[in-house]
Amino acid sequence: MQQDKNKRISRGLILGAVVALATGLSACVSTGGAPSATASPTVASSGFGGMLTAERGSRGLSLLSEDSALKAAAQAHANDMVSRGYFSHQSKGGGNPTSRMRAAGGCRSANAENIAQGQTSNAAVFSAWMQSSAHQRNMLNGSYSRYGLGRSGNTWVLVLAGPCV
Repeated sequence: MQQDKNKRISRGLILGAVVALATGLSACVSTGGAPSATASPTVASSGFGGMLTAERGSRGLSLLSEDSALKAAAQAHANDMVSRGYFSHQSKGGGNPTSRMRAAGGCRSANAENIAQGQTSNAAVFSAWMQSSAHQRNMLNGSYSRYGLGRSGNTWVLVLAGPCV
């Protein structure tokens, strides 16, 4: 019983440290202005990946690797939603998460997509998704092994996928 309590405390401390570190690092790379509509997905996902890794690790789940095709699909969808003024998993051109992932060069696999709007930091969007049962379920799905994060302004897209089939 005491051992379980210590594990929960350790997990909380590790996650708290990762969130604090990611928040601090986000402040270091801020230009002080509004986020660019074409923010680099590498910059956008660096702190987020650490938070996602810590959360999954604290629950005994496998770690996710950042995937360039998923990142490209996520970034393209975030850019499209901002430039065309919509917010949906279904793009105005009729695309869906699977078709966008394939168009970006991704392999066929099980996948999920989280979208968010209005959050100004990696920590804020991570927290929002973790507070939503459907989005949390996607991020903690043990069958997913890869992810890609895109951000355009304060519009976010997370694509998760399993192994290629």
